[in-house]
Amino acid sequence: MKNFKRQFPNGLRKILLIRMSSIGDIILTSPLIRQLRKLYPEAAIDFVVRQEFAGLLESHPDIQRVISIDVKEEGALKSLRAEIRETDYDVILDLHRNFRSLYLSLYPNNPPVLAIRKNQLKRFLLVKFKLNLYSKNADEFHSVPEKYLQAASSLGVDRKDQVLSLHLPTAETEKADVAWQQLSQEGFQVVMAPGARHFTKRWPPEFYGELIRRLHAEKGWKTLLLGGPEERPLANEIREIAGADIVRNLCGEISLLQTLAMIRKAPRFLSNDSGLMHVAAAFQRPQIAIFGSTVQALGFFPVNPNARVLEVPDLSCRPCSHIGRNECPKGHFKCMMDVSPERVYDALSDAPDKPSR
Repeated sequence: MKNFKRQFPNGLRKILLIRMSSIGDIILTSPLIRQLRKLYPEAAIDFVVRQEFAGLLESHPDIQRVISIDVKEEGALKSLRAEIRETDYDVILDLHRNFRSLYLSLYPNNPPVLAIRKNQLKRFLLVKFKLNLYSKNADEFHSVPEKYLQAASSLGVDRKDQVLSLHLPTAETEKADVAWQQLSQEGFQVVMAPGARHFTKRWPPEFYGELIRRLHAEKGWKTLLLGGPEERPLANEIREIAGADIVRNLCGEISLLQTLAMIRKAPRFLSNDSGLMHVAAAFQRPQIAIFGSTVQALGFFPVNPNARVLEVPDLSCRPCSHIGRNECPKGHFKCMMDVSPERVYDALSDAPDKPSR
């Protein structure tokens, strides 16, 4: 790959990106997509993604074709593999690097495949032995967008340009603009996304409830809860703790794209380490992210100048996982229990007001 420009003196014609899931991981590819379009303005850029996440990319101006796949459908992978072979791509960027992406990209006489380095040994040493080899400086974190860019370094991309972006349908953003006009008049000034796939990445619901009550009592701010259908029971629990009159729960009531459009206008945003955290980062909303069992060294922190991460940095058992666990292996759950509602209240209070985009 050192002679990539010599191999393609007239530039690339067709580029394929593979990143099948999930919300945050797909959004984190946006700096790479932008730079590929800048470097290769005439190239067709296609993107393979799981069907349920295709909407994240369908309005992207730099992507010619979003190739969605239902991974549960029998024969879907085999069919897509044949289609990729017939398309004659100049280069494939494997930004997922799992069994499915390898199956799709690797075959005899294939085009060059540039794959992300997952640094599994470094991850293992950090999770199992708390030995951080990701950087020489413990406070220096390398983001996942940087890792995606590094995978494409032979294409001439700039690893320093890591600004995120997210393109939504105009119809959805217009609906959200109208909704926020009414919500603002009613006193809604905070958006919270309390969900996360794994228990150890979720700040306790009683803490969310206590925080919401205080924000309303002392500042008059009401809170909007956002997330998917699976988060609705959790959000209802928080609403009962805080008081139904100061909380609105839209988890599962609106579509994924409508949820993202609502976050785009959020005056202040609070979440755990989750996919919606990266949505707020892409729109550069004033945001607070609470990290429990995961740590920023793994790369999945909010890439946003208006973001602040709250965590318990000196806890010897962190991280206990790179993706989260279904229960605290120590039983004390200090990584979340020691992030007090008072601390989060102060951080939200200090978050700068930022006009909606």
